[in-house]
Amino acid sequence: MNLEKNTSTVANEADAALQSTFGGLGSWQRFVVVAAIIIGIFIILQIIDGFINRQLNSEKIKRKGSYNRIVTVANLIKRIIKVVLIFIGITIIMSVFEISIAPILATLGVFSLAIGVGAQNLVKDLINGFFIIFEDQYSVGDLVEIGDIEGVVEDVGLRVTKIRDFNKILHIIPNSNISIVSNKERANVRTRIDFYVDNSCDPSFVSEKISKALEKYRDHEDMVLGPNLWGVTENGKDAYMMSLVYYTRQGDQYDLEYAIRADILKTMQKEKIKMPIIRNKLIQREDSDAIL
Repeated sequence: MNLEKNTSTVANEADAALQSTFGGLGSWQRFVVVAAIIIGIFIILQIIDGFINRQLNSEKIKRKGSYNRIVTVANLIKRIIKVVLIFIGITIIMSVFEISIAPILATLGVFSLAIGVGAQNLVKDLINGFFIIFEDQYSVGDLVEIGDIEGVVEDVGLRVTKIRDFNKILHIIPNSNISIVSNKERANVRTRIDFYVDNSCDPSFVSEKISKALEKYRDHEDMVLGPNLWGVTENGKDAYMMSLVYYTRQGDQYDLEYAIRADILKTMQKEKIKMPIIRNKLIQREDSDAIL
């Protein structure tokens, strides 16, 4: 009851304010005001449409993976703005002709408050979903981590986000529950490869031959940067370790790693570069069993 009473009070006050604003106008003045309102709303809608269309047609927006969803949200926003402006224009025009708008405002106020109270989570989902899509926080196919869930994004909606983890489990997350997102798809991935060489081999010779063999990967379509051979990164009693690194896009690092490791091995065999010998220790037990 208090909710309806407060809403009716606000509606009556708004109606009285509009009535007093246009109360002293003559007939021809009222028509001029109505024409100005209609033209003003039309101009505002054209400006908004033009701005949104320019943004949607920009190359930066078109390159986004969620472009189709951005278009959908933008069109939805345009419709909402259009409805709101038309509603405001109609209520003002009604006031110009001294038609009471209090019942309309009271009904709309109660209805809006009821929706706001009963669907708070839904509204939060939609608002957060809109900003996720518009800001391009992640797109379908991105590898992301949301809370304790890590997986590939399968769908991005206004209300929920769907993620498939590495166990093939589909997680449906309400957008209002998403506060921190780690998008692992938007950064290049660094891969490090370590390999061991016998201490009898000259590190400079090994570095020269390995670097020459891997030079072809600098022009590889999946290679972003590298490969760069660091050199000796660890010394041991019988061997030393050499390391190299390279950068790729997320998901492209594995095939390159297999190929680079194979070329390192082939080069070491071709150039007679010794690899350390792994010696197993023989332990003699009292029961004469031998364990390698």
